Amino acid sequence: MITDKRLADFLSCHDEPRNNDERLLIAEHEEGLDLSLYISSDVISHLHDTHPIELLEQGKYSEFCLMLEGVSHFLYVIWNANHQKKVTLLEMELQAEIDKFIMMRSLIDSDCCRDDINCLQSWLFEKVGFDELLTESELERYKQANYYAGKYCMSLQQQYKLQGLNNKLLKELRRFYRLVQEDKMRYINQLH
Repeated sequence: MITDKRLADFLSCHDEPRNNDERLLIAEHEEGLDLSLYISSDVISHLHDTHPIELLEQGKYSEFCLMLEGVSHFLYVIWNANHQKKVTLLEMELQAEIDKFIMMRSLIDSDCCRDDINCLQSWLFEKVGFDELLTESELERYKQANYYAGKYCMSLQQQYKLQGLNNKLLKELRRFYRLVQEDKMRYINQLH
């Protein structure tokens, strides 16, 4: 993990990297992959000083989600690389949306934050905004990831009631995680 924006810009494959606070930097070569996860020092500092539960109670999900997304991307690339599986950008975004929902949902104390559960679903999957600088194909990818993750997470909410990470839920999450993109989309499309 790196927190130096200048280093992240230098390592980025884009000529004009966006001014964002999180980036997964990937360099593929014959011997494997080089990965760096950039999260801005400001985000790290703020997260270091504030417990995730406090952020959720304050309705300040953004920085926490930013960090979760970066870690999700990093782990997903590593897991798939170790299993000689290719990964698409859509898969990475889809998995990050699911990971954010599950992690945040598992942090919400159902006794004191019941309203936060509905707010979380709405915030992550309904009342979303997208960066105006996204290209048309990038925007479409983010919209697809949001739609499919929302549909999948709502089915998890209905099927497992998401009262803690129980063995059945973990088994389902692991099974889904290991699917290739086409199988994930096919599975989600069959959900009601």
